[in-house]
Amino acid sequence: MAENATKNIAENYEKIEFASEGATLRGRLYRPSNVSTDVPVVIMAHGFSVLAAWLDDFATDFAQAGFAALVFDHRNFGESDGTPRYGFDTLLQIRGYRDAIDFVASQRGIDKQKIAVWGESATSLVAQFIGVFDDRVRAVIAFTPVCGNSATKFDESPEKFEWVRQNWLSLDLSTVPARELAVRFCRLHEGEGPVVVEGGAAVSYVTRMRKKYPSDWSNQVFILQRKLEAQFNEQRLPAKYLKVPTLFVIAKDDEVPLCELATNRRCFDLIDAPKQLTEITGGHFGLGYRGTEPYDQAMGAAIKFLHSTFK
Repeated sequence: MAENATKNIAENYEKIEFASEGATLRGRLYRPSNVSTDVPVVIMAHGFSVLAAWLDDFATDFAQAGFAALVFDHRNFGESDGTPRYGFDTLLQIRGYRDAIDFVASQRGIDKQKIAVWGESATSLVAQFIGVFDDRVRAVIAFTPVCGNSATKFDESPEKFEWVRQNWLSLDLSTVPARELAVRFCRLHEGEGPVVVEGGAAVSYVTRMRKKYPSDWSNQVFILQRKLEAQFNEQRLPAKYLKVPTLFVIAKDDEVPLCELATNRRCFDLIDAPKQLTEITGGHFGLGYRGTEPYDQAMGAAIKFLHSTFK
């Protein structure tokens, strides 16, 4: 596997890259300071239409709490390679987490027996899937998870999940062409297609983050859809199959359509493993602002959860 790591002197992270499904994924590896022993690691990737750089505060706080944090851009996004640009493919993102685990397990100073995966919003689903599929994962953290809404039908039989479990690793995607569904993340005058997240909170969030972290962000996203026996973006599928400690952090006033509070609680109830639920004040994007009550609630819960899990 082609890989590389170079130290950024000005920051407490190394720029890293690793191969995944024929593309190079790029990100950062944050480490705690003045630690001589191997440390647990949290593997993190961004949500639906944000970027790895926007997770800097989260990763920095994990490192200050004694954990390494590997943060990377999904394939097709940010500094990572891949086409179509801004193409959102849940299965390839699951495989990206697998390859991130391969990479970080080869790095010095990492406790390979203490690997957690973290996901926010749409990527919380990816984190749950890899938490089921890859037995190297010892803990899962889901911030503002995407579990569905009142119209979501929860499966009563295991057939769909068993199909994705059996095929997530071996399915040759070159034999299953993807249809590109053009959407806009929020109601900015950029891109085309329906808006995924209505309301001013989403616009305010991306406006603030674009200013804080100048980068090649796009409001235009292409959801890659394939005709399969079962889909990897069916929100309620993985939760009841998790067998590792899991933390759900859900927002009481989440405004994202597929993050309905009651459905997120129901999804959490399905988890048959040591688990913790933290409900934060405010909406979906509030926990993204360092120094606010929602951020402190979310990160406080996550750090406490990791210390307890990896004690």
